[in-house]
Amino acid sequence: MIYLNFNLQVPSWFDRYKSIKFWNWKTPFKHKYIELQFVKNCNLLRFEFQFTVKQDHAGLNLELGLLGYEVNFTFYDSRHWNYETNDWENYEHINC
Repeated sequence: MIYLNFNLQVPSWFDRYKSIKFWNWKTPFKHKYIELQFVKNCNLLRFEFQFTVKQDHAGLNLELGLLGYEVNFTFYDSRHWNYETNDWENYEHINC
């Protein structure tokens, strides 16, 4: 995993959180999805970068914020990771 984060918050803005708009899309790649979200929050300045592999919903996450507004971009795998088999979970064999 790679994780970088920088965040400056304004304490008097803590009650400002609001999701402005959210979109999600399925990609041409099996089990891969994209999410994009715009939010209003308490961050004066924000940068976050995260890249993960071999874990639940592994993928790329990027968050950029300025003056209380933020855009979040995520490209991720919808599956869960099985640490015992060191592979993705297989739900096809489960009977409900």
